[in-house]
Amino acid sequence: MKSSLGSAVFFLPPGTPGHVARSWNRAALAAQVAVRAAALGLGADLTVEQMTGLAQVVRDEDAGRPLSPATQEAIRAALRRPLGAGDAPEDIAEAVFTRLPDSPVPVVGADGRRYFLVAVPG
Repeated sequence: MKSSLGSAVFFLPPGTPGHVARSWNRAALAAQVAVRAAALGLGADLTVEQMTGLAQVVRDEDAGRPLSPATQEAIRAALRRPLGAGDAPEDIAEAVFTRLPDSPVPVVGADGRRYFLVAVPG
């Protein structure tokens, strides 16, 4: 099943700087791969081969392109323990302000479901 999230070229406004678009693409891909990895019971210790295989499932184009080290790290970051309401404000702030925009931040909602925060530039 291909992803329903478009790449930055379709999602972000025209004229968005290239580095911002790359951050969006990386975080969006990492979140989608993490969802599939978690569904398979995989965690942040998944192999590069597992990441690459899952990325092929969600990529609409360039499915065979290798994942950059930065994208691999973003996927691993997305599979870390999710933050929740019980976490210290300093820990939440640290995650949000150091991982975004390149890595999704995993959080768990009050309903127990896992979500991924992905920065959307304004």
